[in-house]
Amino acid sequence: MVKLVFLCRRRPDISHERYVELLLHGHVPLALRHHPTLRRYVVNIVDGTRGPVPPLDSIGELWFDSLADYRERLYDSPEGERIIARDVAGFMGGADAYVVAEQVQRAPGDPPAIGRGSAGKLFACLLRARETTREAFVAHWLARHAPLALRHHATTRYVINPVEQRLGTGPEYDGFAELQFASASDLRDRLYLSAEGQKEVEADIPRFIGTTHAYEVTEYAERW
Repeated sequence: MVKLVFLCRRRPDISHERYVELLLHGHVPLALRHHPTLRRYVVNIVDGTRGPVPPLDSIGELWFDSLADYRERLYDSPEGERIIARDVAGFMGGADAYVVAEQVQRAPGDPPAIGRGSAGKLFACLLRARETTREAFVAHWLARHAPLALRHHATTRYVINPVEQRLGTGPEYDGFAELQFASASDLRDRLYLSAEGQKEVEADIPRFIGTTHAYEVTEYAERW
């Protein structure tokens, strides 16, 4: 399957809380009804950030059998396309889209339950280090950093998403990391399993990452 990541912002005239209400209770049911080629759908509601970051209200993860299913067969009908367009205009201020090559490094044995999941998820948008090629960035992430992350983070799920294509004019991110924890308190208090592990991971980060924009989110699995 092909995975797309959408970094979404609300209209300036509505609050984050109103945006979340319109997204979860208005847009999601419409998307499930009118996007027949949508195979999986996860919505991440932004609860907070780690350090200064560009403002986001939600992060969408959408899977299709092919990129053509997204580009050419996204809607069930012209009327469905109009319904979605009207709905999006009512709450969405902007969205940046990326095609990624998802690589799951750790996952539970069972699929996620449909609906609200754990609040303990960190979604990081990554820009590679200066003078590092995209190929070297991905290679280091997979071969060197991922084993460190698996060893030193108390994650229940860890996913690497190297960017393959930017659809539009959004930030030129090179990848997105998903670190899922059992709870928000685990994300807060057990991001690292030890001080030694924290030191090892943080020493490795500048070897391939230049900028990290990290968002604390609550995950909603809408279709899986």
